[in-house]
Amino acid sequence: MPINQESCESFYQGAFAEHHICSLFFLYGYEAQKVSPDVGIDLIVTNIARSRFKGEVPLRSEIQVKSVLLDASGAFASISAEELEFLSSGDHRYCVFVILHGLRGSCDPQSFERGDDPDAINAVDRDLQAFAEQLAATEGRARRRQGALSIHDFDHVELSRFWLHSSQMKRMREERVWRLRPNGLFGLRITLEGRSVIVGEIRLIPELNDIRYITANCSAGGKVRKGALSMDDY
Repeated sequence: MPINQESCESFYQGAFAEHHICSLFFLYGYEAQKVSPDVGIDLIVTNIARSRFKGEVPLRSEIQVKSVLLDASGAFASISAEELEFLSSGDHRYCVFVILHGLRGSCDPQSFERGDDPDAINAVDRDLQAFAEQLAATEGRARRRQGALSIHDFDHVELSRFWLHSSQMKRMREERVWRLRPNGLFGLRITLEGRSVIVGEIRLIPELNDIRYITANCSAGGKVRKGALSMDDY
């Protein structure tokens, strides 16, 4: 589907998040392919080289990537009932959430401008940029809905990530962590406390912050793929 004025920024943000996750899998030594057309999965991740040269058991993981903007009020992910049902099934299906926060910008250094007081002019630009960054951090989501903020006005962003296996998506749907909204979509509230990710009221275990554990073994892997989310599941 072609993008329009309303969907344009969301498209670029989503593409950025998908390529970011794709590049991380390459960094970890896995192959990652973009799926086209859109069938509810963004990436297929395999270990063809690792199985060939290191003797690993072949794997194929299906990855859907969701990106959200976070400010002082947290972040919010939305999903349709059909997509939530799809991502809640399949033994090798995952949803990766990319959280954008800490938007920063930079000013034109004006290297060859020689006015009466170039430092003063630059100082004003820096103050305006700092104010824009503050607004993004405190009320960026609301301002974006109003059309008063665009991520394209910044050139740096901090990223946090977490992933959920299909069994965890299913459990969160059944326990109503995914909440049905009046518009018919399911919503998930996401907050950060330091390095910890909290979904709804659940503080996720650290393994879910590291997408390597989608493909690599970890001691918590067995329980994670049965729906465990936090230390309360120990």
